[in-house]
Amino acid sequence: MPIFTILGKTPDHWRPLMGFMDGLGNVTIEPQFLQNARGLGKHFSDAGYAVVQRLGANRHIIIDEDGDTVFEFPKDHKPVSFTPPDEQGIFGVMHQVDAENQDLWKLDGRDRVFVGETRYYAMRIDGSIAFEAYLSQAASGFYLFSKNSKTSEKKGLINHEGQVVIPPIYDAIYPSRTDPYVTVLKDGSTNVFTLEGSPVFSRNFEIQRLTNLRHVEDGLWVVPNLDQDHADVFDITSTEIVGRLPMTYWSPMISSACPTLSGGVACINHAQKGSTYFHPNGSAAMPGILGRPRWFKPEMRTGYFNDGRASFKLEKVWGYLDLAGKHVIPPQFHSDLPFRDGLARVKFPTDGNSWDRYSYIDRNGGVVWHQEN
Repeated sequence: MPIFTILGKTPDHWRPLMGFMDGLGNVTIEPQFLQNARGLGKHFSDAGYAVVQRLGANRHIIIDEDGDTVFEFPKDHKPVSFTPPDEQGIFGVMHQVDAENQDLWKLDGRDRVFVGETRYYAMRIDGSIAFEAYLSQAASGFYLFSKNSKTSEKKGLINHEGQVVIPPIYDAIYPSRTDPYVTVLKDGSTNVFTLEGSPVFSRNFEIQRLTNLRHVEDGLWVVPNLDQDHADVFDITSTEIVGRLPMTYWSPMISSACPTLSGGVACINHAQKGSTYFHPNGSAAMPGILGRPRWFKPEMRTGYFNDGRASFKLEKVWGYLDLAGKHVIPPQFHSDLPFRDGLARVKFPTDGNSWDRYSYIDRNGGVVWHQEN
């Protein structure tokens, strides 16, 4: 069963501490951990591990779903972006060599920055080092890697044995959330690769910028056709075009961007008309009069579909739509976070301006868990 993050205030600490619950709202691990860089996102990996830090402790630890400690980070080691051990027992760490030497720490504005030697490892849960690299994301026993944590550093793909399957020559790599593929970007051109490192398409596609790069979603890939001002939807297996989508409004600076498939549909935004939804084949997902696309007003700001629900805004509060366009959860929240594994984290206006208090609701709007303190 999926595990969700909860918060609870204690008299021992001025900020809420982090704990966990199951999908039914049962608290499985009482709040006792400091919040970390992952915020209130998914802390537990599919393998059932999470990286946390206890109140007053200097080192991070890895816990299992029962809250038991299964690993303590070595001295001068910290977790990196990809933190929870996966099914291979691998997680990313940063080793600040000689971090206790105060001469190796310098002030950069208000921050103290370590200027000594920093090394990045893929570590196993038994404490051994699998290979040396900076890991930023996991995908079915494969990992995005680079030489360091700089966003400008070239990226590649490596397997759990340390074998490079895609060399670190790409500006960006997006693993699919649903399929064994990654999308790569280099010098404004894109292609799809298998996890074994083979290109799916015989040619690269020009997309010009990172905001046009898309994941493979349920066997489909959307790529802009810049010459004709629309997006082509490809079937990954046949590599044939199975649909065409209009480009979507991104911002005043990027008025025409590649749409994103999420939950089986694409949300298309227009600066004046508002937003609507299309099936991958190019037909209207919520047809209106005479089968034409049903448009939601710009001020509604509808979002992507996840678990059959998409957020929408009415005046100053948010609710959720279903795939038929019905307001299945009336607007009543001060947040618009997506559903994941059947639940969404929301904030009720009655909770005032405290960003530390929130609730989890199910797909029908029922409250599964509410933070009381």
